Amino acid sequence: MNTIKPEIFRETYEKVSSGTERWNQLETKKSVHFEWNEKSTYIHDPPFFKSADKELPKIPRIQDAYILALFGDSITTDHISPAGNISVNSPAAKFLKERGIEKKDFNTYGARRGNDLIMARGTFANIRIINKMMKGETGPKTIHVPTG
Repeated sequence: MNTIKPEIFRETYEKVSSGTERWNQLETKKSVHFEWNEKSTYIHDPPFFKSADKELPKIPRIQDAYILALFGDSITTDHISPAGNISVNSPAAKFLKERGIEKKDFNTYGARRGNDLIMARGTFANIRIINKMMKGETGPKTIHVPTG
């Protein structure tokens, strides 16, 4: 019979829940809260939870603001928040280098998505993004307004 039976799922997920011997031997501290490692470049305590209130603040009036980029209709979340390799010339790479991380260990934005400090520096890092302010030039670039 060529059907998937519930037993297959039960057997598989029982193994996932119990973990491997190596996984179960990892030393951990029992705690209600996760112990953040401030030096980690993979996972970071996101600051936006520290100041979160139940009531949303009133949005202030925005004045004298300029755009950072002008995109067409084909932009996707992959352009804005990439998952690919971290380029050696990117702001994220500079951030990692400053923390002693070697190029071979940069990994990808996807692997480091648990660190808001990396992901903020990866915003618009897609090398194929087209900012119409750049008159056809591709990549994560913009023009400073009003100085050019």
